[in-house]
Parts: sequence; structure tokens; C-alpha cells
Amino acid sequence: MSTYNTGQSAVVIYQADPAVVQHLHGVRDSLHQSCKPYLNHKVKVQTLDGMTHEGTIAGMDSKNMYLMVTVTMDTPRGFYNPYYKPYPGPGYPYPGPVNNNVILPLVLFELLAISLI
Repeated sequence: MSTYNTGQSAVVIYQADPAVVQHLHGVRDSLHQSCKPYLNHKVKVQTLDGMTHEGTIAGMDSKNMYLMVTVTMDTPRGFYNPYYKPYPGPGYPYPGPVNNNVILPLVLFELLAISLI
């Protein structure tokens, strides 16, 4: 976060309650420990806003779960594959298969349910 010395005192708009912060740390650690053994397993993830994603847990850190998902032309999200060429052109046929897997970072606090598939 950048700070600039403007000569004015900062007005706090929001500050989390210390008990809430401690609880959120516990939830994050619990979620991380629950998912860690299932690295490289296929899962279905539901987020708080109702989105569902199916893929393989590719990794985790203290804030995110990284889900490897396969992109199809039916995928509602705006994934971009720079190697996808819908029409034959120079260089056709393409030099080998195109990898349609992308890594989708999901914020741990946004996850509602994770189930094995």
C-alpha cells in the first residue's frame, strides 16, 4: 500500500475487530490443512457467490487455492488461450497439441464447499 505525506491525518474507514481477525486466521489455517492432502486430486469447488468450478488442485498458499481447469469454448469465463487458432492458416497443421489447461486462482475466503470428484 502506498502512502503519501499530504500533511493531513488519515481517517480510518474500517478496521476489523481483533477477535474477527483471529477467527479468520483460524478458518484460513483449517482450510489450508484440510485441502493440502488433496493436492493433484480432481475436485468441484463452489464459491460464496454460487460459481462452481471443476478441476485439479494444482497448489495452495496462505491466501489462494490454484485450480487447474480445462478451457473449452463453452466456458463462461473469459479465459484466453494464445495458442488457440480456430481457422487453418499459415503453419497449418499446428505443431503438436494445444494445452487447454489454465490455472484459476481462488481466494480461500471465497470458498464455500470443496468436494472430491
